[in-house]
Amino acid sequence: MKSFYSLKEDGFQAYWFEGTVHKDKAIIWMHGSGMNEKHCIADSEYIRKAGYSVLVLGFYLWKGMPKQMRGIPVEYVMKAAAELKKNGYKKIGIHGISSGAAYALLCASLIPEISLVLSICPFDYVMEEPVIFRKPTGRSWFSLEGRDYPCSLFTSQRRDGFFRSLLAYKKQDYEHHNEYLRSFYENAELREESRIKVENMKADVLLIAPERDSQWPSPDAVRRMRKVLENAGYPYRMRTVIYPHASHLLGTYPPESWKKAFPAEKKWPEECNQSRKDCFGEEMRFLEEWK
Repeated sequence: MKSFYSLKEDGFQAYWFEGTVHKDKAIIWMHGSGMNEKHCIADSEYIRKAGYSVLVLGFYLWKGMPKQMRGIPVEYVMKAAAELKKNGYKKIGIHGISSGAAYALLCASLIPEISLVLSICPFDYVMEEPVIFRKPTGRSWFSLEGRDYPCSLFTSQRRDGFFRSLLAYKKQDYEHHNEYLRSFYENAELREESRIKVENMKADVLLIAPERDSQWPSPDAVRRMRKVLENAGYPYRMRTVIYPHASHLLGTYPPESWKKAFPAEKKWPEECNQSRKDCFGEEMRFLEEWK
């Protein structure tokens, strides 16, 4: 394995950290939207310290990569998994937070070599490119074989525009008035063709979310996915955890300045810190049972 893989030479961009304990297992580790190389490497340290081999993969925004979250190829992970397999790794896991969690689930549903998924603050539908002040583009988050993956649309924003939908939201929901971004997803027209087919995964899966996720309705997504998997008679390990007092910063080591942007962090600071600590514990325990 190389220490660094570039998009130009290898078809994906990632940093490789070889483990010291679990020699036959490797984890493709991804953060969420807006995270550069520095944050991704720093926040993946806990899993590397546990002795796992980790491929920290970027899917956009990194230096030399696209800056918009649209048309992100599933092939990034396909090529990364193939590289791990070529180098003798028999067990390949994938980790993602937020948009990285959705990407991880989609990739696991399409790549049978992935045998474990750690999905923190996920969503279960592929959506159109998120934009705030511009007109929606209709471009999908992800792509496969050069074509956009089917996506659902932000219905209220398309109908009313950003500012009108913001004013309407504030009039309707005072208690959760800081969860405007979440409302985009709650009011979206979720299309079945854009649903991530988690039932097609061949992997143990851990799904974790905060109940009052201000960014998007990840707890609703977790409950939907659990129901889908149960109804399908899913034969692999599945665990779901929803924290009553936590924020979208689960799975991270956030600086104090970041916490100010999340209502739950201001309302329940101690509980949020404890939920973060417990989340890391859940991941470690789930990894220990990965056979």
